[in-house]
Amino acid sequence: MNIVFIGLGGGGTIVANSIARYMFFRDNKDELITLTFIDGDEYEQKNNVRQIFRGYGNKAEVKAKELQEEFGDRLNFQIFPEFINSENANRLIVDGDVVFSCVDNHKTRKVISDHCSKLNNCVLISGGNEYTDGNIQTYVRKDGENLAPTIDQYHPEIEFPKDKSPEDLSCEELVEVGTPQLFFMNMLVSVYMCASFYNVIETHKIHPEVYVDLVKMESASRMRCI
Repeated sequence: MNIVFIGLGGGGTIVANSIARYMFFRDNKDELITLTFIDGDEYEQKNNVRQIFRGYGNKAEVKAKELQEEFGDRLNFQIFPEFINSENANRLIVDGDVVFSCVDNHKTRKVISDHCSKLNNCVLISGGNEYTDGNIQTYVRKDGENLAPTIDQYHPEIEFPKDKSPEDLSCEELVEVGTPQLFFMNMLVSVYMCASFYNVIETHKIHPEVYVDLVKMESASRMRCI
């Protein structure tokens, strides 16, 4: 199994830490497990309020090194210190992958969704949040058939993105584009992303979309039709 983490920010670091630990202790001694990290961004001191790293540098490289030191005797690691786009998606995500999309822009979500929908087999778990609420979407494709809606089917903001991917932003735009994020909200979305992974892999149940609200202390599973 190849598990791909795209975006190692506030949510991505939590998801990566949790899935690595789960897969390390899971009874899968005969199964080859590879964790793949994709992010072209750098971890800096200003990010430490909500991102979990032990050193500075490219996020994919730093996080993979940390987890490899802890879990490397049973898990394999791949590192791609680059932003995903329509040109490299075919190389970075392949048939059979389980993909965690933890990116913060709709343009990249659209690229990931479009590519996964062309594969024969794929699991895509996408999480995103505002300051105190967010949602988790799960798309599953098996033997060339969709078992759940694509993540853009019910979301026009993803189907027709108006924002830019990080590699398309100027230095000035990169400074301005950041929106306030709450670490607790990142944690909440990440927990549901991991829960979705467990359901798909272990119980074979799919919850296409879950909405969570931190202030109201509520979550709701939204049934979506293909």
